[in-house]
Amino acid sequence: MKDILKKTIFVHFLIGLLIILISNKAQAQCNNYVSNYPSGTASTTSTSLVTVSTCMYGGEYTYFNVTAGNTYTWTTCGDSDFDTQLTLTQGSNTTGADLVYNDDACGTQSTVTWTATFTG
Repeated sequence: MKDILKKTIFVHFLIGLLIILISNKAQAQCNNYVSNYPSGTASTTSTSLVTVSTCMYGGEYTYFNVTAGNTYTWTTCGDSDFDTQLTLTQGSNTTGADLVYNDDACGTQSTVTWTATFTG
């Protein structure tokens, strides 16, 4: 009887772990890079809010220069027209490493805050 109970607990643990792993994957935004919009590199500081665009579509991305040690925030809060997701990626649009991701920080809108670990 103890062996059956141990096996049942182990199976439930594995199922729970699998659910956690699958649900974390399902929340990640896919890297569907389409175009740099607006073209070029956007200017921003860690102390001021800059509007990059009032309308971006899925797959569009914007490059930013950052300074090591400064904390930056990107947000779509306040624009309730549709659900948003933000992913901050270091590197080029197809080979970069995802640094931070957010979906639904303020209702269906997104916010990411990140302290730069590099300058560039």
